[in-house]
Amino acid sequence: MRRTLPPGRWLTAIGCLAFLAAGACREVQDAWVWPPDTAALVEGQPITMTELNQVLGWGLYGQLTPEENAPATEAVPLLVLEKLIEERLVLAEAPRRKISLEALEKGISRPPEEGADSDLPPAQAESLRRNLLRQAVLHKITGRIMAEERQLSAADWRTFWRAWPKKKPIRYRVRALFLPPSPEAPALPGRGQEGLDQLTQRFKLEGFPVVLSAAVWLRSDRLDETLTATLETAWADKKLSPPVRQEGSWAVYEVLDLDRETAAVAELKAARAAYEFKAGEEAFRGWLSTRRATADIRINPSLTKPLE
Repeated sequence: MRRTLPPGRWLTAIGCLAFLAAGACREVQDAWVWPPDTAALVEGQPITMTELNQVLGWGLYGQLTPEENAPATEAVPLLVLEKLIEERLVLAEAPRRKISLEALEKGISRPPEEGADSDLPPAQAESLRRNLLRQAVLHKITGRIMAEERQLSAADWRTFWRAWPKKKPIRYRVRALFLPPSPEAPALPGRGQEGLDQLTQRFKLEGFPVVLSAAVWLRSDRLDETLTATLETAWADKKLSPPVRQEGSWAVYEVLDLDRETAAVAELKAARAAYEFKAGEEAFRGWLSTRRATADIRINPSLTKPLE
């Protein structure tokens, strides 16, 4: 007579079979042999030991021989491998962000300068060139991720504007005539409406070693109050400044132009760019943390030693 198991025992039997199957799978997984020359697998794609050793020797630690690199702590290979894993995750974003790696490399690559790396063996020179190209491509993709992932709300911009200093710097376009060090301020012969070029020639004819600078822009927020007041007076009177002591020597200033607005705009643009970059960095770190948590990353057990 045919016998059947009660429903409860069927469930027990199925559970036992599942447990045995899981154990068998675990034994097969534990017995899995890593492919040769493989340091890690990122989404099924290998990072080779050769690549890891190459970056250890060239990419991060300069031109080191294996003997010079030997004293490095056990932590170093794992730290470099972590960077390579992050690089793979970033490179994998190219198609998702609609970035053509071929077009990117073509836009970055340029003919090597004549004589560049001529003292290196061809294989090492090519390795170094490819490494620099990889870093440039990674920089481009990282910039795209930063720009697309950062979220700047209206509240963020209000915070930025409130933090922006209300007093904007003034810029002075000046030339300076530097005079020899002396205990007392030198007398300026017949200043009047005389320009700095004429004054320079006068001093040179009298045998004084003087130096006339090119025109440069100076910002009021980087000058002391005395010099700022001197430049303001020189600009208002359209005359040369009196001699100003600077680190033991003396200087006479000619104010060629004054800018009370453009400096503020330039500073604002720089501050806004820095604010956006910081927000992009924070967004990138958040993206990378999430990406790593969801990615299939496997590290060769032979490299997972206790870090020092």
